[in-house]
Amino acid sequence: MTTTLRQQIGTMLAQPRTISSIAHELGVTRPDVEEHVRHLLKSARAAGRRVVVEPARCRSCGFTFEESKLTKPGKCPDCKGTHLYEPLIQISGLA
Repeated sequence: MTTTLRQQIGTMLAQPRTISSIAHELGVTRPDVEEHVRHLLKSARAAGRRVVVEPARCRSCGFTFEESKLTKPGKCPDCKGTHLYEPLIQISGLA
């Protein structure tokens, strides 16, 4: 039986992952992965599963971006640096 892309992404999110790492590993674009992840997050929350999003942060000054953004921002609003950590996303069992 074949698994869908969304199912593959859901399985991968059992461990903390970035959108870019998932896209690279599956050979698809980041916007495609982001669309599936947003759906998976909504479904997981509705099912009472624990969703953890570690927000993006600046490597230079430590500024932390808001959690709702799943992709890496372009630059830091505080120091204007472009060296940023991507958000990490994980979906685990029951909350």
